[in-house]
Amino acid sequence: MSKGFYRRFGKRLFDLSVAVPALILFAPLLAVTAVLVRVFLGSPVLFRQERPGRGGMLFKICKFRSMTDARDANGALLYDDLRLTAFGKFLRASSLDELPELWNVLIGQMSLVGPRPLKVRYLPMYSSEQARRHDVTPGITGWAQVNGRNAVGWDERFQLDVWYVDNQSFWLDVQILWKTFAAVFGRKGITAEGHVSMPDFEGSKQVVVIGAGGHGKVVVSTLQAAGVAVEAVYDDNSQLWGTQILGIPVRGPIADVRATPHRFSGIVGIGDARIRQKLVESLPIEWITAIHPRAFVHHSAKLGAGTVVFAGAVVQPHVSVGCHVIVNTSASIDHDCQIGDYVGIGPGAHLSGTVCVDDRSLLGTGSSVIPNIRIETDVTVGAGTVVINNVPRGCTLVGPSPRIVRHAEPVELNRSA
Repeated sequence: MSKGFYRRFGKRLFDLSVAVPALILFAPLLAVTAVLVRVFLGSPVLFRQERPGRGGMLFKICKFRSMTDARDANGALLYDDLRLTAFGKFLRASSLDELPELWNVLIGQMSLVGPRPLKVRYLPMYSSEQARRHDVTPGITGWAQVNGRNAVGWDERFQLDVWYVDNQSFWLDVQILWKTFAAVFGRKGITAEGHVSMPDFEGSKQVVVIGAGGHGKVVVSTLQAAGVAVEAVYDDNSQLWGTQILGIPVRGPIADVRATPHRFSGIVGIGDARIRQKLVESLPIEWITAIHPRAFVHHSAKLGAGTVVFAGAVVQPHVSVGCHVIVNTSASIDHDCQIGDYVGIGPGAHLSGTVCVDDRSLLGTGSSVIPNIRIETDVTVGAGTVVINNVPRGCTLVGPSPRIVRHAEPVELNRSA
């Protein structure tokens, strides 16, 4: 049976051919279980809850209840581990609590095999890749359930679900059903460590780029080349919202990231060092490092969080690069250099060995620095400039025969911004 035919027609026929006989065969067991649930756990016997099905459409899942309604002095439900009785644990371990879902299969809301239907509140937390689990009908059991049940973490579980979406077939479904019986009788993976079932999903970190300008575009390109799935770009320019950068949506203002920082990791894709620093200090997200696969970074070199190394760049042994540094296209940093935070090294710039560049300094396109030079904080080195002497703080240096055109104390950044 071809995969295409099975997915369009055969899977539903397979579900009915199993669910109808199973409901008849298990009818006595369903009746006995219902009576025992009523005696040991009370009413209602069935637990009904809205869950998202195929395409995110909501339906009410039916299960035997496995917890009591025990409440505290204020009337609030107790924690799950306090409401889960020995009988409830037996129902879960044996998967008897799942039997009423055969009715959901019969009426087409569920399938025998597919990603498990999870809580509705998880829907906005999924990444675009994780949301693909809703491209198929949810199942009583699934690929994730036979590869650890509740004992695998959320990220791995979603990866298994999406794998099933891409690979579903008749023989895979038969294999999953067979393994399900083995997992149930073996009682493996029933709970996650430290939990009575599976801990709540709080959202996976989405990789984002802050800034939708030209530099942001190259950051997106570098992340994609490195195999990192970029979820979105954020920028405060409302005219860019709804557009795309290399297929990645510009989703909205940076404040959206600031509102839920625990959900994000990423890189600031803005060239201006001061703006980059202000954004970093106002966004308590996880900052990642990106290295283009066509760049060379020696294994002894150290790169700080938020740093990006573009295509063709070279970072030689024992170089120390700070946080949120830009090592641009075809730039090179020779051995034992020390690069501070928020430094920008322009395309084709070359730093000879043991050069020290302090925070927020910018080395323009094609500039060069001879060995053992110190460039202090907030220095700008113009394109094509060859630096042959130490450069004091706040200077702007231009020309092939370098001269200082500005020498002023920079204004301190507002750390509260």
